[in-house]
Amino acid sequence: MTIGAGDLVAAAHAALKAKTDRINTLNVYPVPDGDTGTNMLLTLQSILEETSGKTYETLEEASRAVARAALMGARGNSGVILSQMIRGACDAVGESDSLTAETFAGVLEGARERAYSSVREPIEGTMLTVIRDAAVAARSAVEENEDLTSVVRAAAREAHASVRRTPEMLDVLREAGVVDAGGLGVAVILDGIYAFVSGEEIETEPGTDEEGATPDLDSISHEEEAWGYCTEFVVTGFSGDTGEFEEHIHEIGRSVLVVADPDVVRVHLHTQDPGEALSYAGGFGRLAEVKVDDMEAQVRDRSGEQAKKKEVNLGVVVASRGAGNRRLFESMGALVIEGGQGANPSAADFARAVEETGAREVILLPNNKNIVPTAERVEELVEAKVHVLPTTSIASGLATMVGFDPEGEPGEVVEEMREILGSMRCAEITQAVREARIGGREVPEGSYIGFLDGELVVAEENIKDAAMEIARKMVEGGADLLTLLWGEDLDEAQVELIAGSIQGLDGGVEVEIQDGGQPMYPLQMVAE
Repeated sequence: MTIGAGDLVAAAHAALKAKTDRINTLNVYPVPDGDTGTNMLLTLQSILEETSGKTYETLEEASRAVARAALMGARGNSGVILSQMIRGACDAVGESDSLTAETFAGVLEGARERAYSSVREPIEGTMLTVIRDAAVAARSAVEENEDLTSVVRAAAREAHASVRRTPEMLDVLREAGVVDAGGLGVAVILDGIYAFVSGEEIETEPGTDEEGATPDLDSISHEEEAWGYCTEFVVTGFSGDTGEFEEHIHEIGRSVLVVADPDVVRVHLHTQDPGEALSYAGGFGRLAEVKVDDMEAQVRDRSGEQAKKKEVNLGVVVASRGAGNRRLFESMGALVIEGGQGANPSAADFARAVEETGAREVILLPNNKNIVPTAERVEELVEAKVHVLPTTSIASGLATMVGFDPEGEPGEVVEEMREILGSMRCAEITQAVREARIGGREVPEGSYIGFLDGELVVAEENIKDAAMEIARKMVEGGADLLTLLWGEDLDEAQVELIAGSIQGLDGGVEVEIQDGGQPMYPLQMVAE
């Protein structure tokens, strides 16, 4: 059967889009930033956008384009691993000009090998296990002389069986009562491929709000329009007429996308006056994730109408969310890209920022554990030497920035920043979006849950009690300085009250507060 790679990606994308919302809810921790399905979907979306309307002289050339697009668009841990599966699959295609049962089995084996090799310490009970089991099933079906449709069906069925077994392999999944989200994403992708080769239609899961899972990127114009400012923002706590709001945004901008969920509206537009759009939107709720890019200036830069930036010795690129955090990072010399909990930037986003620094060597601070794998792939895309410091929160990134010196010797600066990172303890507090049982601890829905160095250590009815319990652990550990970074769901009076109570624990501990404005995590803490 002669099938183009684009056909298979489109089928996989359609199937995954129908299940993205479901996959996103399968976080082990009941936090409001589940984005595994979205990250995987955007990885496939990047391939479709890159290859749409293009022709390639050879299958090898097409495979390279697909693999690169997957890497460039990869977001989060699941997206990066999926991009590596795709790369392995592309490598396995070889010189084949059609998809046969044998070719498909080889494709899954290539995906499995590449995925496993891309992870330093592979963990079973994850999407790695699922792709491995699917590959084994496909090979067995080929050896039994099954045709292509039967082989794909066998792989998809075994993938789902493997997903159901993931809680048996990982205690954390079993205790939380969920299967592995990334593994389910792999199984759904195989469902899409099976539906395509068999001629069946992909059914949308009843009750799933497809549009709520991720913006319909196809509705945004992809025309290279060098006009005004590319403006993006979110209105939280939205109150008003969404139809009226959307109509006005369309009137004042071009390439408009307005996606409305309950109490939240996400906006993308091109406009000559971003201030007008932001001021108008501010009347409907609280603004977050504000991002404004001067497209005309970018075009001038590319065409050489502006002088090239003077090459600098060392730069730093950080992923961050919240207007206050952006100001803090920029004041310390960092170039900021929008991204964090629930909105992971791609490798391409990092690569563009690295090039924008003009530096020979660049430090990357991902500031989120799900962004670390993406940051580690950036060096493949740029000429500059890249150093990734695995910061896992915005607060830890800000503390690490204290050691940054753009004029210093890169190796020494990187080592100093690495030592700062290694000496600190970091905590985050958010609200549980569902009840769960984690590590033997009951977590009620709506409770404030706190993580210290990545481990769930507290679940309380109010944020002050959660913060105080974590602060006690930090103080007992010998903290001299405690920095509180407050987000958009907390006000200054609450933070000052918490800070005063912490000071009362130990008069020798210095407590600082900073307005970060990050979403989802109303309080982050760093002990030094």
